[in-house]
Amino acid sequence: MNETLGFSIQREIVDVLLNENPEISVNQIRKSGGGVVALVLTVERPKHMRLHRLAKELKFHSRHSAARVVAVTMPTAEGPAWEVLPLSYLQGLADDAVALKSQYQLEAALRPRVR
Repeated sequence: MNETLGFSIQREIVDVLLNENPEISVNQIRKSGGGVVALVLTVERPKHMRLHRLAKELKFHSRHSAARVVAVTMPTAEGPAWEVLPLSYLQGLADDAVALKSQYQLEAALRPRVR
């Protein structure tokens, strides 16, 4: 991960993702759009995310990738928390955060969804 971005995005085959992360269920993947490939967004430093870069990355993947689902992991006091979101929903949040020039709305929208 590039430390200056505060996050990393990588593509993962859904079966591998499910095998490596028992916190994620097949039903979560299906409800969020399904597919064979998912994106994994690892948020290392939520307050230091580069919003323009995140929005650009999500836009690229929505146009040029088979992924329709994003598995978001964020650090919590109890360890990493996972949530599965539709790519279009997360892209909309990132675009809104860029337009408003504030990542607080993006952070607030993600935190309640990450368990």
